[in-house]
Amino acid sequence: MLYSIFSSEGTIPEKIIYLVMLILVLSFTFSIHEFMHAWVAEKMGDDTPRRQGRITLNPVAHIDPMGAIMMLLIGFGWAKPVQYNPNNLHKYKRPTCERLISLAGVFANLMTAFIASLLLPVAIWVMLKFPTDNEKAVMMEKLLLEFFIYLREYGFLFMAFNLLPIPPLDGFRFISTFIPYNKRRGFEKFSQYSYYVFMALLVADMFLKIPILSTIVNWIAWPFRVPVNLLVGVIARALGIPALLLV
Repeated sequence: MLYSIFSSEGTIPEKIIYLVMLILVLSFTFSIHEFMHAWVAEKMGDDTPRRQGRITLNPVAHIDPMGAIMMLLIGFGWAKPVQYNPNNLHKYKRPTCERLISLAGVFANLMTAFIASLLLPVAIWVMLKFPTDNEKAVMMEKLLLEFFIYLREYGFLFMAFNLLPIPPLDGFRFISTFIPYNKRRGFEKFSQYSYYVFMALLVADMFLKIPILSTIVNWIAWPFRVPVNLLVGVIARALGIPALLLV
């Protein structure tokens, strides 16, 4: 990601501002995802996330150093997983509690993408309604629009990516709750190979130009994007905004 930013056109200050904006978007995307895992786990009866300081939107509590470095270098990374004790989950039956916890993060990312999508046409309408010739103001408006666009895109991306049924992602955790406890240990042995699966898909996607991972993620995100885009299109038409401005 750093290479793509600093090899693009623009001045060094503009590139730094752009990088800071992306870091803010990614920090929030990671933080809201892990915060929701922690918050729902506590609501299900376990105080482990609170004792570990994970019920917060402060990215410092959620960022994994290596995951953050990988995100900056190649645009792929991860946050520190939220830990909880299954034996303390008593709000509902344990499998139901674990399913709600596993889906909490992807739901947070979906809502982030949804809200950012709705704010984008509203922000464009305000800018068209109250135009300005001030160079700094125009720059800030451009950054604001890009902020909403990236918040929308990374919201959908992280939601879809975490739904992959590969350990330790949320999709795998959700599916594993349907496996009987006496058979789950054998099923979860697959998790030791997850790193190699990820690296193989990542190398194929980024370096061999075989977009297996990105294609699957886009397929997962598609049924969620379609209704959101339709709603945004309705709002844009109501506000008299050209559809091209929302791309």
